[in-house]
Amino acid sequence: MRETVLKWGSQSTTWLYLLLAYPVIDYVLRQKLSIPVISSLWDEGLLIVLMLFTLGSFFQSNRTMPEIKHWLGAFFILGIAIMVSDMANWEATVEGFRSVYQYVIAFFMGFYLLKSMDDLDKFMKGLALVGFVTALYGVYQVVVGVKTPESWVQEGEAVTTRAFSFVTSPNVLGSYMALVTPIAAGLFMTATTLKQKLIWAIVALTTVLALLLTGSRGAWFALAFAVFVCFYIWNKRVAGYLVIAGIIGIVALFFVPDSVPLVGKVKDRIFTLFTPEYFESSSEGGRIGRWGKAYDNMRIEPLFGVGLGHHGGAVAARHFGTIYSDSYFFKSLAEYGLIGIILLIGTVITMFKYGAGLIRNLQGSPHFFAILGLLGGLIAVATHNLVENIFEVPFMALYFWLFGGFLCALFVDQTQNKRW
Repeated sequence: MRETVLKWGSQSTTWLYLLLAYPVIDYVLRQKLSIPVISSLWDEGLLIVLMLFTLGSFFQSNRTMPEIKHWLGAFFILGIAIMVSDMANWEATVEGFRSVYQYVIAFFMGFYLLKSMDDLDKFMKGLALVGFVTALYGVYQVVVGVKTPESWVQEGEAVTTRAFSFVTSPNVLGSYMALVTPIAAGLFMTATTLKQKLIWAIVALTTVLALLLTGSRGAWFALAFAVFVCFYIWNKRVAGYLVIAGIIGIVALFFVPDSVPLVGKVKDRIFTLFTPEYFESSSEGGRIGRWGKAYDNMRIEPLFGVGLGHHGGAVAARHFGTIYSDSYFFKSLAEYGLIGIILLIGTVITMFKYGAGLIRNLQGSPHFFAILGLLGGLIAVATHNLVENIFEVPFMALYFWLFGGFLCALFVDQTQNKRW
């Protein structure tokens, strides 16, 4: 038994699987067991262990990081420079720095710890199964009528019950499901047996249902955009038909009675966006107003921003009493300025470019749809950050950067070593 435990503990994959189970473990430790110290610091300990494995792999690996290292390097240097230049608010700045870069390091974990395409396939299955459990709990909440906290229900809306599972909020669950659904769909397309196809079909349908039940419009639109991108990469003609079908679907949705189960709620959430009342409330104290405030703060220090942890996020709320920006990119615009937001967006786009290049080279490969689904999930999460602070949620930020590192690692292996 002792030898087995030591063997598992000496493998980086064991710790990566623990990271993939993050939302479940975190919920159990913080809400159910509440063990002093361990409950609050277990994730930092896990990241330290994985960083040690990453350092070991870095010195042993022949894998060379491509040009994204320049974007990442500049992004880290800028963060350090902003942090050390704001001594007057040192505590908030350091915490703001940690809240960003502690999770970006997961990219390096993904890049150096991934050993093969088969390992990535296993990690995607692990992520999808944990997402399935999370989705089931969210669906259960709606079925039994768990009341959604009033802060997540807009005044005047018919929706009073939104799935949020055990991951903080409906919007976070929506983003999580938007990540998992394309991956599950890709695994369904890749499956070779009827049993496997049935399993991944159930996972995909359950996560879609949970996504709808979150009532998260941002996650819905983000997934729709990601699905379009995936279809465009796969077959441009089909992508065009998909757009036409989407337009027809939106028009048809307008005529659906509000009393129709689920569909009526989806209609209410979507078309509420186009009411004068929504625009007025959003401009005064909602998203539009908050985005304007972030933009105004950027104008104070257009190049380098007002400082890390100073605006629009959890750290700023604790130290300065500011409200959330409801957009990670607007938050970053205010805190980093124009230079920082360019570096952040450039890093994300470069990562997606490698993912798209990998997929193009996998045309006809049995791994094609699985990797396409993974890229789609990551695009959905990045897009959702336009209207939510999703990267402020630890496990979502870790998943994004970790799997982005996986994609870049496979791209390098393919282009430099011609493995596939």
